[in-house]
Amino acid sequence: MRFNALAVTITLLALPVLAGCAQVEVVDRFPLPADKMASIPTRTPAEHDLAVLAIDFDPPLEYEQLTVSPEGVTLLVAVENAGVRTETNVKVEAELSSDGGRNLIARRTGYIDTIAPGEVKIVRFKNLSRIPYRLTYRLRVRVLPVQGETNTANNQRGYDLYVIEPR
Repeated sequence: MRFNALAVTITLLALPVLAGCAQVEVVDRFPLPADKMASIPTRTPAEHDLAVLAIDFDPPLEYEQLTVSPEGVTLLVAVENAGVRTETNVKVEAELSSDGGRNLIARRTGYIDTIAPGEVKIVRFKNLSRIPYRLTYRLRVRVLPVQGETNTANNQRGYDLYVIEPR
């Protein structure tokens, strides 16, 4: 299963606003412009090629869930095996920081036991809660390269999260 990268790129996630709740916007720090997508030549798949496709939150992200709720939210990271070999013991990391990435708030590691060529798997980072209050955060997710992987440009994604106070 292949995804159109433009379709899965999160450029702006507008979240529902409840009365009196702060809204959070998630902005992709590495979007690929549509004109660049059209110019990407079709190439023969590499033997080993893992990619972070996108992220999402369950339930949809609200600031109060991160800071108050003991359950918090679950960060979902979609990882694709764009290569032609089945990969095993794949390591996925997520880091949440503030101050432009200088102050680490949380780091989590997840694993994919096995992922076949063309397959997309979701790694769940559960119970992200009690995050200290900041107006902006930086979220970086990455899948560590496997042995023999040469195309590592698609192994990581970065997002800025902005807390928008209710008016």
